[in-house]
Amino acid sequence: MSSNINKHYKRARTISLVLLFFLGISALGGAIGMILDPTGKQMQFPQEMLAHTPFDNFLLPAIILGVFNGILSLLFAILVIKKHRLQSWMVIFQGGVLTVWLTAEILMDLYFPPLTLPYLLVATMLLTCGVLMKLSKTGLS
Repeated sequence: MSSNINKHYKRARTISLVLLFFLGISALGGAIGMILDPTGKQMQFPQEMLAHTPFDNFLLPAIILGVFNGILSLLFAILVIKKHRLQSWMVIFQGGVLTVWLTAEILMDLYFPPLTLPYLLVATMLLTCGVLMKLSKTGLS
């Protein structure tokens, strides 16, 4: 049974790493694009997207995206590689951060299915993998 628990932990950890790197790189790419052009024109984001938000342009959302979903994801990925003792909590936390980000987008009427739905799946998978890693390490799975 111990090897089975270890197998589940390794699988959840590997999936977490892939998701953290994917999220970090894609969030930084989007953030950089919006920082370079806060009007959103280069990324084909119409200014009207911001109508139900407190923002006049995409600069502040880009910075928030870059820090919380970009840099933080990559930092956590590095710490998961190093098998930091809080790695499962970091994966859970990042899944929560992404969930909050997407919820805020939806509440501000920025729902964009081609991007929102896949990232909701990423958030759900991060939360699930983090819990599985935690349970596997505590012997509860």
